[in-house]
Amino acid sequence: MAKRYYITIIVILISIGIIASSFGNYPIKPVKSANNTLINSSDRVMVIATHPDDEAIGCAGVMRYCTENHIPLKIVVITDGYLSASPVKRHDESVNAMKILGVDQSDIIFLGYPDGTLPSLLTRNWNYSRPYRVNGTTNNSNYTYSYQENATYCGANLAGNLDEIITKFNPTVIFYPDSEDEQIDHWATNAFVEYITAQTNYNGSKYTYIVHDPPSWPSPRTYNPETYLLPPNELSAIDYKWVLFPLDRYQERLKEAAINTYTSQVNSDSYIQSFIRKNEIFGINPQIITIYSPEILNYFSSSDYPVNVVKEPKKNVRGKGSIRSREIIAAGFQMDNDNAWISLRTKQNISPTSTYEIHILALNSQNLERIDIKIHNGTANYDIYSDNSFHSGNPKLQIREDGLIVQIPSSALDNVNSFLMSADVLSGTVLIDWTGWREIEIER
Repeated sequence: MAKRYYITIIVILISIGIIASSFGNYPIKPVKSANNTLINSSDRVMVIATHPDDEAIGCAGVMRYCTENHIPLKIVVITDGYLSASPVKRHDESVNAMKILGVDQSDIIFLGYPDGTLPSLLTRNWNYSRPYRVNGTTNNSNYTYSYQENATYCGANLAGNLDEIITKFNPTVIFYPDSEDEQIDHWATNAFVEYITAQTNYNGSKYTYIVHDPPSWPSPRTYNPETYLLPPNELSAIDYKWVLFPLDRYQERLKEAAINTYTSQVNSDSYIQSFIRKNEIFGINPQIITIYSPEILNYFSSSDYPVNVVKEPKKNVRGKGSIRSREIIAAGFQMDNDNAWISLRTKQNISPTSTYEIHILALNSQNLERIDIKIHNGTANYDIYSDNSFHSGNPKLQIREDGLIVQIPSSALDNVNSFLMSADVLSGTVLIDWTGWREIEIER
């Protein structure tokens, strides 16, 4: 009897441990269960994926729900995925995986842009006059399955593809990568989607998903289909809202079968299988309003910084050793009649050997497309990435122990009521840290 009693106690303790492990990653802010109310029968759903497999990892349950309920669905895969396998193989894996979920091949659009290039297309290779060249030669897509024949490898063309696809399909719900995803192509995809949905005055619902958030997420980072997928703890400090999309047993098994179809990406200990859970999870990014100051500001003569508009999670360290000190922890923006003030707060001193970049993409502006500022070795300059880049004079710069402040004329943002903003740090030409993209409205 005593032996049976002790065995019972042990089983209970083990069970408590398993439950604690499953829910130890629960965020500070409550997560709302969607109960499949994210999508209704009148919706038109679009899933945008960076690489061939992201669509299944992040949204297989959503897509199966659509096919089960005859809800119009369109999938857009942006890159060819060539860095980890043959593009043709990755294309075929996606087609076969989607077939398991009941998605017809005609509802999958492959854009065919080169894997690993999206940050460049978003910046230095934005213009048609400066396309990205694969191996220094090819600057357009030659895949027979590409959405646009001979698509030019530049950001403006990719933005145009998304504009056309979204306008033509007219989705009411869009799922796309989150700006806090650790994979740089996913980060850039988020910016392209945010940019185009703003430019097209899209007024439907938007939900983001995360695929890469090393090293401990998903938790546990193994195949564990009996547990729930919950937000990364590190992102709980950011003003995100999260929703859970529950999967029934059959939907979860189909998701597992679909993920295992990507044989070039899955192995016996693959973290991809960590996403086979009882639910999927999606974020709702905050929109930030910055108030236009009626008073003239001068941050160069005070110890204050402009109001934070981008706050990064504490875990947001992508480098090692000395590179860790170059981490961006926040970005600020404030505007008055004369000037716009932009700031970066850093974990430690600004490094004179690193390059710090600030990117502003104007939304629905006739005269301005973008403002790109580069700070290196104590000097700030404008980068010219498009025909409508702002580049009058040079930005003024103040470097502090824990950050920097840039001053530009407020006339740079004349007739601009909203914009996307992000910042990054480079060591040489290698990105070592970056912030998420945030949409900012100027309340004049």
